[in-house]
Amino acid sequence: MSQLPINPAHLALYEHELCGFCQQVRRTETRLSLPVEVTSRNILHDPEARQELIKGGGRAVVPCLRIETADREVHWLYESADIIGYLKQLS
Repeated sequence: MSQLPINPAHLALYEHELCGFCQQVRRTETRLSLPVEVTSRNILHDPEARQELIKGGGRAVVPCLRIETADREVHWLYESADIIGYLKQLS
């Protein structure tokens, strides 16, 4: 996996409300007051978001953070601990 960007242009969190790991990531994101907005994409209520996750990330597993750079390079980060660690680096 390539190096994750430290100045993302956009972040999207693929999640759903029944996932405790997703809730941990969301609480961390809220607490950190990140310099970039994190868009929530609920894969249970939004079939398009689920398909985007499968097509881009390769798996329909949440949580997954889609990280996009200013030049449109996209990285997919799974695992709540890895996502939380990345978000802490951004704050």
